[in-house]
Amino acid sequence: MALPDYQKIEMGTAVIWGQPSASGVTKDLSLNGLAAAAGRMGVYADLGETFDDEYMVYLIIETGTAPTAGGTVALYLACTDDTGRWPATVSGADAAYTVANVVRLGGPVCLLTATNDANTVMRRDPVIWVPKSRYVAPVVINSMSQAIRNEGTATDNDSRVILVPRRLLQQDTA
Repeated sequence: MALPDYQKIEMGTAVIWGQPSASGVTKDLSLNGLAAAAGRMGVYADLGETFDDEYMVYLIIETGTAPTAGGTVALYLACTDDTGRWPATVSGADAAYTVANVVRLGGPVCLLTATNDANTVMRRDPVIWVPKSRYVAPVVINSMSQAIRNEGTATDNDSRVILVPRRLLQQDTA
């Protein structure tokens, strides 16, 4: 049996959570004006019956003014194999989330640490995440000293959670 000539990683179609009606958003997660010390969960995504092994996770948060350095925004990804049975009071809908319940979700998938410079759109380098089940819902906890930006129009809001599948492909040149 011949071995493949090479391997490469291919990116799949992204799931983009953000403000309803915002440009590019595929699933609702209303982060517009999310207060300090508050949490929000988003609409669940179905990764499919044969979901990919790995996903790249991006967290982008927009604040109205420069936040206090050291504050954080944490992203958790709740998984289930049954959309009627979520962990830690997650519902799979776009709704407020009780921050005290987040300890039952385990550790965050990624953490964005704020700086107090004039850049009010903060981006976390992507992390690689392995899903535990077919259905996934984001939970965002704002532990910064201020609210996430409250935009006048939803289309302007840049706060996002982006999930991009990564597939390892084995290729033959023949």
